[in-house]
Amino acid sequence: MRGSSIAGLPSVPRPSSCRLGPLRRYYTHQLTAKHPSTMTTSTPILPCDHSAIQIHPSLPPAHRLQSPSFTIPPETLQHLQTASRHLHAGRTVAVPTETVYGLAASSLNPEACRLVYQIKNRPSDNPLIIHVSSLDMLRRLLPSSYALSELYLGLIDAFWPGPLTLLFPSPHPPPPPAPQTNAIRMPQHPLALALIHESDLPLSAPSANSSGRPSPTQARHVYNDLNGKQGLGCILDGGECGVGVESTVVNGLGWVRGGGGFIDILRPGGLGVEEIAKVVARVDGAEGLTEIRVHGKPWRTNAIASSSKVLLPERVVELTPDLPPSTPGQKYRHYSPRVPVYLLLPSNTFPRPDSLATTDNSPESVIKPIIAAVRNGKRPKLGLLHYEGSPLAKRLLRDTPEAQFKAISLGPDSASAAQRLFSGMLALEGSRRGVDDKERIDDGVDAILVEGCTDDGLGLAVMERVGKAVGGGGKTGNLGNGQGEGAGRFWVEVQ
Repeated sequence: MRGSSIAGLPSVPRPSSCRLGPLRRYYTHQLTAKHPSTMTTSTPILPCDHSAIQIHPSLPPAHRLQSPSFTIPPETLQHLQTASRHLHAGRTVAVPTETVYGLAASSLNPEACRLVYQIKNRPSDNPLIIHVSSLDMLRRLLPSSYALSELYLGLIDAFWPGPLTLLFPSPHPPPPPAPQTNAIRMPQHPLALALIHESDLPLSAPSANSSGRPSPTQARHVYNDLNGKQGLGCILDGGECGVGVESTVVNGLGWVRGGGGFIDILRPGGLGVEEIAKVVARVDGAEGLTEIRVHGKPWRTNAIASSSKVLLPERVVELTPDLPPSTPGQKYRHYSPRVPVYLLLPSNTFPRPDSLATTDNSPESVIKPIIAAVRNGKRPKLGLLHYEGSPLAKRLLRDTPEAQFKAISLGPDSASAAQRLFSGMLALEGSRRGVDDKERIDDGVDAILVEGCTDDGLGLAVMERVGKAVGGGGKTGNLGNGQGEGAGRFWVEVQ
């Protein structure tokens, strides 16, 4: 890649061999085997063998990410060149990252970025994250006088490429109160990195779905939602995304060498807060010198973000009206299927609230108002996203004959749940066809139930996304056995 070296990290020639270490931790190697017959027109889908892409790190004394080089198989290179031509022509391209599929446009082309907003029907004040493939490219996006802090160097060394977005000062900030920063990350999926490298463009790439919908983790999810949209040049199929939720966004500009500063997790995502805290402590030389916040509030005591510490986390984190968001995921409702979503908080994970001390909260009792709300004169079909070995799922499937259940496992833990959450929601809501998606094929359910989890690891990101999806495409009304923001949430006794 072209560009000057970053502070303290000189540029060196690219080496000719060796791979980029643990680059393939977070995604699957298997390509989508085939596409439905409906995926043959309009927006082309270009299958790419990302497992054969070789990424060669820079040699010492440069940082390994200073200016990596790439070896790309001919067929995949041809598809990347096609995508690159679309990007240079001001069009968009859907590309997989390790988190979700992104709708990419050149960050250097304001008209192309506006096209992203148009295709997604995205609110104009919801900012975009910039994706880079090297530290040289990062340097080109920063003020000439800016030097990376020790904290950012530590986080980059530990987690880039990967699901971590960092806030940097903008070289040309707009007038306040607009954000004075840019959110930037280096994706881990080799196809995304190769596209950025091949096009030599930083790419602004929010999730490749209509605004407010569940994020796509497979190429067919993108096609089903955005096929035929004007300005979408192609969809690069790199298989299923391995992380499954968007990146964690960190504002580390408040960090102070020696302690006394803070960092703020603006959006929990595919990197757990615990892992970030370890690097902060290592850079500081001890724990507790830097305050770690989530959504502006101290971590572990944050009632909004710490889902395992409170019964009913808030549905949406609202900003002060006169402060526009500095990163995606702070302001608007997201991740909603076309059918209502209900969050079930099982007693083996969440303590009984005092307000429910004398009520019947068995699974059979809790499910009755949900069935009544979606019945429409027939036996309803309910989707259930549950954890392996879940006593809640066992009780519901065994003791609720009033409903038909379509159950999908989220796996054994929060990491597997993050990878399966969005694809599970999209599978359960069913396919749609016809004008404005008003005609639904019969494979969809009437409502989706999601089992809650603790906020350890990726659980914080999972619970935040479920919380924002509650209600889905339908109204929950006053359903729920909590207070205030409890609509759509039920505590369930399963022991």
